[in-house]
Amino acid sequence: MEDIQALIQKLDWDTPAAEQAEAIQTLQDIRDEELHLLLQPLGKEYWDGAAEVIVKLGYPRVKPILPGLLEWVQDMNWPGARRIAPFLREIGDPLIPYIQEVFRNQSQDEDWMYWIFEVILDHWNSEQIAQLQEELIRLTEGGTIGLKALRILWVHQIYTAEAVQLLLEDKKQRALAEIVELDNAHPVIDCEALERGFSEVSAQFGLSKAYMEQHREEFSFCYRKSSLHDLVSEIGELISECMGPGHAPARE
Repeated sequence: MEDIQALIQKLDWDTPAAEQAEAIQTLQDIRDEELHLLLQPLGKEYWDGAAEVIVKLGYPRVKPILPGLLEWVQDMNWPGARRIAPFLREIGDPLIPYIQEVFRNQSQDEDWMYWIFEVILDHWNSEQIAQLQEELIRLTEGGTIGLKALRILWVHQIYTAEAVQLLLEDKKQRALAEIVELDNAHPVIDCEALERGFSEVSAQFGLSKAYMEQHREEFSFCYRKSSLHDLVSEIGELISECMGPGHAPARE
């Protein structure tokens, strides 16, 4: 077989379609110890082609690189991510230990966990979700991720609608209390005026960065307050969903 790196070079977006297709086909003979070379290789312009190779290889051929494939969905704007995501979803149970690892040890990476819910867990069946029950219950303490965990526990009837509502009401009250605390601690900060000021300098070279540095604490306050208001809104939407007609979860 032609040199692996030379074949990967042909996965470039700008490679003629016939030549790229030939490289994708030839790479089906890649050895197991070389599979890692397909994980987001070189620059982003190669990732769509690499994802196509991986999907064509299928499971269980790609079993050795499952952790790296899960990392590919950390950002669904990355080339190839929307090809890899449904592929991982269909792999199913063999992926569970790697998701557990992320939920246990990467809980600070909320974007990654968000996409795992969106593109994988929200499409899985109850037997698969039950295997993640311990991790999901632990995640319910979080903000937006906590809401996604609560929803999936309700959808798959691990938690009742009434139990979820109680937990959501508690989250809502805590978020509202924090908003009050923020306002009491910083009564003079006007977030709308802060944004207007930023808009006025944003078009002037170099001034927007200086403005943000000068008002770093105010921006931090306004971002946190805005995030809490968004969370309260999301909680309200989930409460409405859970307490809808018959409290019956809409299965994915």
